[in-house]
Amino acid sequence: MRSVIDHFKGSRDFPRLRIGIGRPPGKMDPVNFVLRPFTKQELEELNFTFQDGVEAVRILLLEGFNKSATFVNSAKPLEQCG
Repeated sequence: MRSVIDHFKGSRDFPRLRIGIGRPPGKMDPVNFVLRPFTKQELEELNFTFQDGVEAVRILLLEGFNKSATFVNSAKPLEQCG
């Protein structure tokens, strides 16, 4: 992220798509949580997450930031992952 901001001469004024990691269980160290292998359930959800991200970028390019943000921030049950 720093290199992107540096490329824009320190400006943070650009759209970005962030994918959350959730909260580590219990008192697990966040670094260990992020660096551990995916669980079976997380692997199943990963394809849905990538498809959602691609669609968000498509909407951003064709319809603008606000529509893309609305799409990303709308709760979608995993059953929709098709």
